[in-house]
Amino acid sequence: MTAGGVCGFAIGFFTSLQIKVTSALTHNISGTAKACAQTVLATYWYHQSKSFLWWFSNGIVLLGSAAYARIKQLDMEKKYKDSPHYTKV
Repeated sequence: MTAGGVCGFAIGFFTSLQIKVTSALTHNISGTAKACAQTVLATYWYHQSKSFLWWFSNGIVLLGSAAYARIKQLDMEKKYKDSPHYTKV
């Protein structure tokens, strides 16, 4: 029970840090992408057979999440490009 409490506290703490740095929408999208990726990996791990529409819908979620992340990345680069502390990684 203690380990569950510590993990729950850590999840809440890091969630608040993520929302503070990004936004609630970004946190929600990253959580959805994480859950989708875990589902796809579990399907592969347990050798489950799924229909084409199942794979297609999970692909849409992952590609949509990746597109959102890329658009936000480009937006942040444009916003902070003129900053004296800007360094492209």
